[in-house]
Amino acid sequence: MVQYLRSVDVPASRVILITPPPLCEAAWEKECLAQGCKLNRLNVVVGEYASACLHVAQDCGTEALDLWALMQKDGQDFSSYLSDGLHLSPKGNAFLFSHLWPLIEKKVSSLPLLLPYWRDVAEAKPELSLLGDGDH
Repeated sequence: MVQYLRSVDVPASRVILITPPPLCEAAWEKECLAQGCKLNRLNVVVGEYASACLHVAQDCGTEALDLWALMQKDGQDFSSYLSDGLHLSPKGNAFLFSHLWPLIEKKVSSLPLLLPYWRDVAEAKPELSLLGDGDH
């Protein structure tokens, strides 16, 4: 994926790789059994995948967000971050956002502002604010 992004001129400095969240095996096993199958994933394997993601980020010179490690930091219970043991719940999405947003802000804070701030746009004739003299 990083190679593809590079091929379309997206610099590595604009890429953030995110590891998968940890797997709550007990909750995911319940989901699997409800679907008539046995547990088909293990958190230790998800951890190996997360580690590989971090290595790819390092090799490619991109930033990475280690969601797998962050959600398990200090042995905290991460089950509330997952809706079914595998997929993020609303609380898990908020957790991801709280850690991802600062990384995004850091990457875009130096970008130039191409359009006026929304409060500076003339409500009655927005074209005056957006196009200059309004003759366009």
